[in-house]
Amino acid sequence: MATVKALTRKNKINSKGECVVYLRYGHKQQTKDISSGIKIPANNWDESKELVNSAKGIRKTKHNQALLKQFERSDAVFNTSIGKEKASLLEIANTLKLENKEPYADLVKEKYLEHKSEKKDSKDLALELFESFITNSSKSEGTKANYRTAKYHLKKFEEFTNRRYRLYEIDLKWIDAYKRFLYKDIERGERAKDKGKGISDNSVGTTVKNLKVFLRYLKDRNYNVPDIIDKIKVPRIEKTIIFLTEEELNQLSNYSFSEEKYEKVRDVFVLNCYTGLRYSDLQRLNKHHIQDGAIEMRAYKNQKDLYVPLTSKPQQILEKYNYELPSLSEQKFNAYIKRACEKAEINKQVELIKTASGNKSYEYVPKWKVITSHIAIKTFISLCGKKGISPKAVSEITGKSVEIIIKHYYGIDKETIKEQMNRVF
Repeated sequence: MATVKALTRKNKINSKGECVVYLRYGHKQQTKDISSGIKIPANNWDESKELVNSAKGIRKTKHNQALLKQFERSDAVFNTSIGKEKASLLEIANTLKLENKEPYADLVKEKYLEHKSEKKDSKDLALELFESFITNSSKSEGTKANYRTAKYHLKKFEEFTNRRYRLYEIDLKWIDAYKRFLYKDIERGERAKDKGKGISDNSVGTTVKNLKVFLRYLKDRNYNVPDIIDKIKVPRIEKTIIFLTEEELNQLSNYSFSEEKYEKVRDVFVLNCYTGLRYSDLQRLNKHHIQDGAIEMRAYKNQKDLYVPLTSKPQQILEKYNYELPSLSEQKFNAYIKRACEKAEINKQVELIKTASGNKSYEYVPKWKVITSHIAIKTFISLCGKKGISPKAVSEITGKSVEIIIKHYYGIDKETIKEQMNRVF
């Protein structure tokens, strides 16, 4: 009777700490170790269970549940793949028996490698691999949504050119043609405000950036990806950093709403203007995360430890809701906070600049129209800058790098510029 066992070789670990999973096929006292081609983190291999287990030795607590779930999802991808390869070997053995052939180890290995070669030839289609990349990703749902948009754009490019692209075809000329399509030819979706062709420069940039992430993911897994990843330029136009000034934040905080839903969403938004948490972390914040007058938690998105000292205002809001903040989807939250800011007359005009194919258009709108949960983080970082808190300290609080903070989150109002100029001159 044929048997298959999964194992690793401790003397064959690469510089990344990875090792290949081998399949030990046995039949009639003959065995053969066959490479599955699957690379796993060597330290996470459970030899007795023949599985990847990243959580072994880690005690489960309330605070590390999200991290353990992430490990579980990641392990499931590896273990499912290993299970499929084991099943493939047994299927080959059974097929040989039906053909009245003895499934000796050498013959089964030969058939298995032939099968792998055929699969490889049929599985280098970029679009199909993109779907697998998204499914196996352990990133947040927001990041996965961006990946799905990038996959949709690739699908539309294939429809536009009436071709299905394989990995080896993705060279720099292909990238140039893809960018031209995104700038000028792609039809805007049904949800777009303005119908027509071509998407904004920053939308092109996001799609190209996620294409690079996808290609790097495949290259790290030994797919035949052309050596162009670091040469792909990601177009990006820096946007004006919009945030609430201290005066506007007080105006919003002190406004009396007649409808409870606007009061609740205002309270959550204001609290975040004083803490700078991502929305995913804000929604799971509870009393267990409050230690010695500060929020201590691990960020869901990047698993960095956050430490946010609580001042009086956010402490009051947390106590008001007994440390159980109102829960809303981010989409509904963004709709309600706009309406709340409109009622509180956050009406200062801000200039929006849209760039498509290098062509700029300008529009002035009242600030309440552009308020989202993300603006709370920008407000927090900008107020920290105004109060003299160093970017390094803000980086430790928010879990964002100093470079990202300065480039995308730190805004300075005119009054702060005046104060600093007058102090110097």
